[in-house]
Amino acid sequence: MNGPYHFYSPNIRPLQKRKDLAAVANLVELCFAETMDPDGRDYIKHLRWLAQGYTGWGANPFERLQLPVQGFLWEEDQIIVGNLTLIPFSSKGRKYFLIANVATHPGYRQRGIARKLTLTALDYARTHGAASAWLHVRDDNPVAIALYESLGFAERLRRTIWQCDSYIEPGLTDLQNGVQVGRRQPRDWQQQSAWLDRVYPPEVSWNLPLNKNRLEPGMLKSLQLIMSGEQVVHLAARKESELIGLVTWEPSRMYADTLWLATDPDSEDAAVQSLMIGIQKAMRRKRPLMANYPAEHAQSAFINSGFAPHMTLIWMETGFSSEGV
Repeated sequence: MNGPYHFYSPNIRPLQKRKDLAAVANLVELCFAETMDPDGRDYIKHLRWLAQGYTGWGANPFERLQLPVQGFLWEEDQIIVGNLTLIPFSSKGRKYFLIANVATHPGYRQRGIARKLTLTALDYARTHGAASAWLHVRDDNPVAIALYESLGFAERLRRTIWQCDSYIEPGLTDLQNGVQVGRRQPRDWQQQSAWLDRVYPPEVSWNLPLNKNRLEPGMLKSLQLIMSGEQVVHLAARKESELIGLVTWEPSRMYADTLWLATDPDSEDAAVQSLMIGIQKAMRRKRPLMANYPAEHAQSAFINSGFAPHMTLIWMETGFSSEGV
């Protein structure tokens, strides 16, 4: 990570992949143990596995696992006590950075370590041509929120991750009055595509495994999925024959399979509740389910269909000017 950016402390240095990953894994696990979910624990496991197996793997095992391994560390007495990960991404020809895994050892807090790591990362992003920097923070972490606001970050959106670990009992009375759930029709795609863009705007969709090309209807698309051993399931909700929402299920290698919701904002609650129950009844692969949805939307609908809020994340952004950070 060479360049004309500024280090905000002599204790800060760039991450060195070959020697630092195990220590970073230990630090991140220590700092986030109380809120870490199965996917987070799997991420830590992969970091440790990568650190142990780096030699003899070939040219670039980091790209193979697609793990973020760029960032800055705070080191004292040859001990890593602070970490910040930087993840580059691009959208519509513009470059951005996501700041993640900001962690400070409990014994070294209240010393400005997170602030100085973040300032260093922002200076790096600015001097490397980024249009802005993004991060997300849990809504129940007011200390971190205040820190990022003081550094110029502003809230752009909030997202709640809803999760269902056990499926509903079959035969429950579930559908909203007048709502029918059935298979998606090819003619539904244009509206589904537009509603997906509303529910998953560009500010968040880049960070989600949403590939609309995989969701398009058509014989060729279905054959391609079958030949690749993949599968998707689509359901549509209609009220008085009018389309009010759709859901697509995709299998995942993560803890929970993914649900993509696309709903009419005027019938959101009825559509979400009917679709969430309908997809549970339709699934043969009984794995946990997860839906990423705008915060404070359709909350009772998710709860009534057996889902619980896993976490709510505040997405924040700060832009750069020619004068600097």
